Amino acid sequence: MLKEVLSSELPGWEAHKLMSPVGEGGYLHVPDNHKKAAVLLLIHYVNGVPEVVFMKRTSHHPQDKHAGQISFPGGALESDDNNLQSCAIRETHEELGVKEDAYEIVGALSPLYVYVSNFLMYPFVAYTENTLLFKKEDEEVERVISWPLHSFLQKDSKQITDLKIRNMTMKDVPYFSVSGDILWGATAMVMSEFLVVLKQA
Repeated sequence: MLKEVLSSELPGWEAHKLMSPVGEGGYLHVPDNHKKAAVLLLIHYVNGVPEVVFMKRTSHHPQDKHAGQISFPGGALESDDNNLQSCAIRETHEELGVKEDAYEIVGALSPLYVYVSNFLMYPFVAYTENTLLFKKEDEEVERVISWPLHSFLQKDSKQITDLKIRNMTMKDVPYFSVSGDILWGATAMVMSEFLVVLKQA
């Protein structure tokens, strides 16, 4: 059923803006010099419960505009990648140690422009009924987070806070609480679209 919904028209920006920390201007205007990236929204089962896989990025790369944040596994499209889906698969293997044959790609969500790093991000959705084992890449990944999918479907899952990012404070930022961390920004926006798709399914 999820495959069928993901292959039809997606909610896109209408779902993204439910978790957008700023107005639509930053996300809807994609410059010609943008770069491309791909991420994997990966679901596996832990003790019979579906969980979403995230990672907390390490904080010691000053050039990484998303350092220390919660994200999906993924990264920039490289010349050796056959396509964006293979980019997401490669990055997931490199960052989490999970091979392609451990899950099934079931579809893709709407691309999202991440203006702070100038990436047009393409999210893919993957699924397995097995419990995955992780071997994180220590240079990029502080820790792997597996979080119950049902927690995102509760009425109080969306919260609001002020966030201090580098030298500025962002007011009234929507976020999900994940393992004691704040999941916000582009990752939360992609998660928001996925939740809308789930409700459609």
